[in-house]
Amino acid sequence: MFLTFAKKKTKQLNKRATKTDHPLVSKEQWNILFPYRFGSKDTGGGVWVLDPKKDFYTYESFMEAINRMDKIKVIFERRCGTNAYKITRIDKVTGESNTFRTDVDFDAPRNSDKEIITEEVDYGSFLNEGDLETRKRELVAFFANISHETTGGWDAAPGGKYSWGLHFREEPTNASYAYPDTNYPPTPGKSYKGRGPIQLSYNYNYGPASEFIFGDKKVLLDNPDLVIQDAALAFQTAIWFWMTPQYPKPSAHNVMVGKWVPNDLDKTKNRVPGLGMTVNIINGGVECGQGKEKPQVLSRIGYYKRYTGIYNIGTDMDGVDDLSDCGCKDMSKYGGDSADFTAEPCAQKPAITFVKPIDDQLIKQEKFSSIEVTINVDQKKSVLKTITTTIGGKTFSGKSFSWTPNSYGAVDLVANATFENGLSATNTIKVIISDGVNLDCSDIPVWRSTKIYDKPNNYVTYKNVVYRNKWYAGTGNTPGINGVWEKVKDCGTIEKTPPVVNWQAPLNGKIFETKKLSPITLKAKATDSDGEVVSFYFVHNGANIAATKSEDTYTGKFTSSNFGSFTLEAVATDDDGKVTRKEVNFTVKKYSSNASPIISKISPSNGLVIEQDKLMEIELKALITDDSGVVDVLFSIDEEKLAVTKSPLGLYVINWEPKSFKEYRLTIKAEDDEGVISSKTVSFTIKEKVNGNSCNGTPVWESKVYSKSGISVSYNGVIYKNKWYASSSEIPGKSSVWKYVQPCGGTILHCNSPKWLANEIYFAGDEVYFDKKIYKAKWWTKSNPKRSNEWKYVSECTDANESVKINIYPSIVSDEIHLTITPQLDKKVKVEVKDTAGNLCKTLLNLVVKKGRNVFTKNLSSLKQGVYISSVEIDGNIQTKKIIKK
Repeated sequence: MFLTFAKKKTKQLNKRATKTDHPLVSKEQWNILFPYRFGSKDTGGGVWVLDPKKDFYTYESFMEAINRMDKIKVIFERRCGTNAYKITRIDKVTGESNTFRTDVDFDAPRNSDKEIITEEVDYGSFLNEGDLETRKRELVAFFANISHETTGGWDAAPGGKYSWGLHFREEPTNASYAYPDTNYPPTPGKSYKGRGPIQLSYNYNYGPASEFIFGDKKVLLDNPDLVIQDAALAFQTAIWFWMTPQYPKPSAHNVMVGKWVPNDLDKTKNRVPGLGMTVNIINGGVECGQGKEKPQVLSRIGYYKRYTGIYNIGTDMDGVDDLSDCGCKDMSKYGGDSADFTAEPCAQKPAITFVKPIDDQLIKQEKFSSIEVTINVDQKKSVLKTITTTIGGKTFSGKSFSWTPNSYGAVDLVANATFENGLSATNTIKVIISDGVNLDCSDIPVWRSTKIYDKPNNYVTYKNVVYRNKWYAGTGNTPGINGVWEKVKDCGTIEKTPPVVNWQAPLNGKIFETKKLSPITLKAKATDSDGEVVSFYFVHNGANIAATKSEDTYTGKFTSSNFGSFTLEAVATDDDGKVTRKEVNFTVKKYSSNASPIISKISPSNGLVIEQDKLMEIELKALITDDSGVVDVLFSIDEEKLAVTKSPLGLYVINWEPKSFKEYRLTIKAEDDEGVISSKTVSFTIKEKVNGNSCNGTPVWESKVYSKSGISVSYNGVIYKNKWYASSSEIPGKSSVWKYVQPCGGTILHCNSPKWLANEIYFAGDEVYFDKKIYKAKWWTKSNPKRSNEWKYVSECTDANESVKINIYPSIVSDEIHLTITPQLDKKVKVEVKDTAGNLCKTLLNLVVKKGRNVFTKNLSSLKQGVYISSVEIDGNIQTKKIIKK
């Protein structure tokens, strides 16, 4: 069933473009990445073929999952230093929000004074944050993990062991994986074994996944097999797991896009950003912290290496390709250490709490007398400097003092403390002073169903009555119903409120597009703040539709007799006879095979680097076609909307001038005359052309005609020579007319061939040195010689030497570290020490190192104990190495 919006006005406000392909992975790349996915079969002789009828993990399903998750945003509220959550799901299309989880501990007395940490997770940011390389690295890390979870590869497998990702869709077991859980109880007879790309397992994972994806935990708890029936849902569960934080674990997404910063404790436990940290998040309890990489981790790394090779990016977060961030053998797993919860910065702040009196306490006094006030100070790593408490117009000093009230009613006590490290803390409570007779109901706090009243003599109001708890009252103890609460007095008559009704399905303005008329699920929530709902039903054209109740939610079925627009009502009546009726409007439309608009021939193309001497206009264009007709096209650069004009044959063009040299994201959205929307996004970079002076006497290339062959020019730090006539538009490094010669400043030849450069274009006949071998280009190529058939192997190269040899030792440092640098030419060398979050701690070298062997000794005594990264930069290339300061 395909869902859109009914009214044009509503659709313009709320619609979200449906993406049919992704800027980071095309359908062709998908087939390269996952050639032996579920649905492939052995036809004999080791030849495997994908059966389209059984293909489960399709590219289209992956894109559908991304489109579905793009509609979900979740607000996580968490008490600092705990994993006590309040979680609210927001439908980004309708704006509807639903707080579906509030942990018992969230408002427990021991946590009620703790700071609330709020984190917003927009599931549309999956593969959508950071620069192009960051997004690629998140993509390959995600693919590596789901490939391992579903792998079917073996050492001698066709295509290689790490070409077999997504081969299985469920765990081959009959085990139930049912675990006793209060929040997510298993449904009898259901199995919660591993299913889907992330192998979602156990009811305590199926339930939350269902809440986040559907807004209802029962969907997957009752129907776990849906994960292997709907491939898009299967991918949704993997995206959900990848994007969702599980404190003290961060989300794998935040790790890979650089938003997670290890705290001091994380650093001592060798938790650093990278693939290894995602393994710790997903299955660290089994795979991490064992001194030797487990086979499971080596499998994840094997897939990761294959995918980073395909995408031509480094394996590590800093772009280096040495796998130093990929394992977790030395990384402490989570669990069993309470310090992981209290290590976050907010938990290290000093705090003050009132020991007595307590918040909302009622104090009876027939005549005013002194009240003892005691405040507890948690100094953490600081020292208390001052503490004062203001009550009314008076201020008191110290952690304990006596105060005598001078009037009855509610009074605020406001405490403020300062500490020697410059931090401060504050806390406010309210107490009620009563003569025991004249009790003002407006001063008494309202009873909260989520709060635990752990001490007796708390006064609350509920349904316009004052109650006092005689002893401990938990979250399930309701005043007036449970005997723990004793009635104190009535607060007089008040105007009763009617019930509140909210439609959950269908949402207002929905269009159901279907081939035949079938039942539509009706779902609404009805509550009453001062009583209970005693009657509920749905209505269409005066006819009642019965509803089934589950807690505060009511469901029913509606089958229309024809296609068209419909109005239904949800009707709720409370125990005071108050009635609420709420309408919903939706449309049932006959299915149309109309395809979405096709967006192609986008310029600039994805990943293009455009060099300019100064910022000037470039042309943005795309070809957009549709079977039924395009009615609306929108171009936007980094969310800035641009006016675009249509040329004949569906070509849309606009001239646009960049404002700065940087990477830009061009998004093109197209809508056809039936409201179907397509979207495509590409990234390109406007780069400032670095001309500078001549390179060793070689003039800088200019945009002009070079009519004679054999003219040498320098461009972007490289010398080229034209083979024949070169026009003004033929740019060195991009046109075959220009032959690569060498970098400026000379180059070290290996067996008479230059070293292969990742950012260089090579043409037929060009020879390069790579990995101690000589390769010759068969035709135009930018590919890695070892991984592409565009290169022909020529010979081994045993006399190859790197231009600079570097040795940094020891790896475990007390005070001094030694650097031996041996360049074959004079080289500018920068050596820095950074923490694992990438922050600069110390610069060790920044100078030109002379040819030959050079030894430097540097002092690191000023650094704290922990894990650091040494960074060596030469000729724009960076090498890193982990060092430990003890």
